Amino acid sequence: MKIKRKIALYILFCGLTSVLRSQGLLPLVQDNICLDELINVNANPLGNPKNLVVADLGGSAVKEVLVADAAADIVKIYSFIPATATFSFQTLINAPGSFGVGKHRAIGAGEFTGDTRTDIVFTTDSSIYVFKNNGTFSFTQLYKIPLPANFVSQEHYLRVDNINNLGDDEFYLISSNTSVGPGVTIIPYINSASTITPEPSHTIFKSSGNLLGASLDISIGNVKADPDGLKDLMITYDNVPDSVFFLENTSTASFLSFNKIPVFLAPPSAFTSPDFTITCSELADVNSDNKLDFIFSGKCATGNKIVVYPGINVFSLFLPINIPISGVNVNDFKIEDINSDAIKDFIGVGNYISTSFSGIAIYPGNATSSYFDPPITVTFTNNTMRPDELVVTDVDQNGINDLVTKPWKANFDKTYLIPNFSFSVSAKATPSVICGTLPATLSVNLNPTNTLSLNYNWESTSTGTLVSSSASFTTNIPDEYKILVDFNMYSGNTCTLKSDTIKVISNTPVITVSPQNTTVCYGDYATTGASGAATYTWVSPSASPIFFGPTFSIQVLSSAVFTVTGSLTNGCKGTNTVSLNLYPLNTDVISASKNPACIGDAVSLSMPTASTYIWSNGSTSAVTTVTPTAISVYTLVFTDLNGCNSAKTITVDIDPRCSPKIYTGITVNGDGNNDFFEIENIEKFKGNTVKIYNRWGKEIFNTINYDNKTNYWPTPNDLSNLAPSTYFYVINFGDGTELQKGWLELMKN
Repeated sequence: MKIKRKIALYILFCGLTSVLRSQGLLPLVQDNICLDELINVNANPLGNPKNLVVADLGGSAVKEVLVADAAADIVKIYSFIPATATFSFQTLINAPGSFGVGKHRAIGAGEFTGDTRTDIVFTTDSSIYVFKNNGTFSFTQLYKIPLPANFVSQEHYLRVDNINNLGDDEFYLISSNTSVGPGVTIIPYINSASTITPEPSHTIFKSSGNLLGASLDISIGNVKADPDGLKDLMITYDNVPDSVFFLENTSTASFLSFNKIPVFLAPPSAFTSPDFTITCSELADVNSDNKLDFIFSGKCATGNKIVVYPGINVFSLFLPINIPISGVNVNDFKIEDINSDAIKDFIGVGNYISTSFSGIAIYPGNATSSYFDPPITVTFTNNTMRPDELVVTDVDQNGINDLVTKPWKANFDKTYLIPNFSFSVSAKATPSVICGTLPATLSVNLNPTNTLSLNYNWESTSTGTLVSSSASFTTNIPDEYKILVDFNMYSGNTCTLKSDTIKVISNTPVITVSPQNTTVCYGDYATTGASGAATYTWVSPSASPIFFGPTFSIQVLSSAVFTVTGSLTNGCKGTNTVSLNLYPLNTDVISASKNPACIGDAVSLSMPTASTYIWSNGSTSAVTTVTPTAISVYTLVFTDLNGCNSAKTITVDIDPRCSPKIYTGITVNGDGNNDFFEIENIEKFKGNTVKIYNRWGKEIFNTINYDNKTNYWPTPNDLSNLAPSTYFYVINFGDGTELQKGWLELMKN
């Protein structure tokens, strides 16, 4: 079923993307996306722009843009100034060597020295350099690390990461390695003991040719969602179609280790050769399921396309979703939220196939199985730009991701910021249901909060008229409303964002419930009814709808309060509750006059606080007598004083020896219990002898055939002459067993 659904979505998406939704110019205001005009990062064109990094180097929270000019062998640093919407040149770093040739992306930023400042790392054609950030845009060379001999004059890529999750940042170096044949090699560089040293290398794509002029892309993320948080590398390389390579980071705190995992994408059929040339790739959780998805952009026999493989926390790619790209060569893309809806979007930059112009293609994310909506495209009027690198991050610190793009490596042009003002606009009505003269207050919320000048326009969707120009207003007119928020972007152009439509309804019904409080026996059914509305929904204490209709009936197994919501035909709702209670469970137990009993004994069974009795022996009296000859279970079905029917059982055990049991406490307190020295079952032993002695050893009682009824001690007459004390007994049961001796206590109140 899922596969069929994805095929249907794919066919639908192909139809939708056959024609681009727009091919507008900046500034763009469409579908609640507001992108401002291009802002030059570097005032003068770059000689050969090769690298693009955005990071906070000044410690001011506003991020800086780093651009490498390969023609001059320098790294330039620019800061954005929101007040003037311009970039200010801060400083430059002269590369101690040549940046070399090729499409380098070998510049990075990270904390390498533990002082919380962001430092810079980059490569030349022969060395790796780390420059320490001293603050106030002052940098000094910290490390010079020679490149491996077979990497010299090759194209390099750097990816900064805390590889072992310990202390400061580190980096991976990715480059060609011709010592083992044409290919690509990854070397982790570890930061420890005040030095950065290379670890053993990992060579991939051994027969793919070197990097010069090729497209290689590197993404990083915890693919398997391991609790250690260590990030893995994903690498794609357009010289090897249908291939993805993973370097799984399996390091521990004391030992670095990596697994090389190649993955080959299935070609269109078993009879076709690999045909998907991947230009760029990303790891990102597109659909917010806490699993990293695999997103690729590139070319195949049928044209350009985006391919999404849903992540399942493994290094495998299953059930791809193919999204054709109409008319755009994507040189680089990022997966980030640019329209403030908390769903990540696809933002790609590149060249339009049908024209010489360059631009952006934005596929808004939708958090469904199709992942992205049809695209919005923007054409740059500067037709020589041809962007080949993109960074999506919040440069101006207004809470929204901006776009920074660098021109193609062979173009002598500028790097640009595209400010993003795609605020999330939501409206709410409090309350959303109004009754009588009570009005509703409609208010707007911008996320993130905007500080630029704003205009508010509340519209009635039924009439299309303006009803208010304030951030909030009150009304007692039921209707549907939406708000349009206008504000100025840096360029002075106006951005208009609109909220979803909200409804204000009236006439809350009064819901009557009868009976509203009911007490029943455990397991019985309770029935109640509601009136005052057209439809009804009954909800359990856990907020789950359990019944629909005016009459509600349920078996009561515990006391609970249920809620009924009644709705009118216009959508107005009212609520009420019904309390269903249980009578207390009967906790009485059946008592037996003797348990265990001797064979042939008459045992009385009884239980208080019942109104009717049905014993398993057929008796309907409150007390019944049984004469068990073996261990027996007796059942009582009864009605308690609350009218609840129930049943209880008792097991009467049999003592086959009918052993005597001696009770050693006599309490003379008028309660009728323990008033004499009881020796249970002694009457079964004919010819028994019982003797009682006081504490000084004087015999005070001596009898034959002690029976607890007519022959026992002490009698009421004896008690008048006996003092509370400890007495001693000697019992001869007359059956040849040894004498039983002990003491007993006589207590008087």
